[in-house]
Amino acid sequence: MKKINIIINKEIIEKYNEYYFERYPGRRVKPIEKPIPPSLNRFIGMRRMSQNAIKQKYKEFAIWLSGYYKIDNLNIDKAIFEYTFFFPDHRRRDFDNLLLSPKFFNDGFVLAGVISDDNGEKLKLEFNSFQYDKENPRVEIFIREDKTGLDKI
Repeated sequence: MKKINIIINKEIIEKYNEYYFERYPGRRVKPIEKPIPPSLNRFIGMRRMSQNAIKQKYKEFAIWLSGYYKIDNLNIDKAIFEYTFFFPDHRRRDFDNLLLSPKFFNDGFVLAGVISDDNGEKLKLEFNSFQYDKENPRVEIFIREDKTGLDKI
């Protein structure tokens, strides 16, 4: 299996929101506003119902992404997901504040059948340092099958 590159940027968000409003014609609020999910600091300050709503929105978004990139039903047994965040500014950010983001996406990838499970035996997460791209803030996710086996880690 080759390396799969998923890019979540403004254009992808716009395509998803079009799909979303076609699927739910009575709704008026965009489910996903920005390519980069909320930080842990912002998330923990919300009420539980708001937290759950965000988790559900990103899970549904990840399922749509899987279909968009035609990777649904791959059923990869063991995988490595490499996340890179491209921010529109040079503000200082704590790396661990974005560790919640993969959880949002990975739950949807499991439901879409991209990976068999997102537990520590099946999925290894890697993070690159934060990048800067004022014109195109985004999240890039590289997925590759883990041939070495995660049980040795």
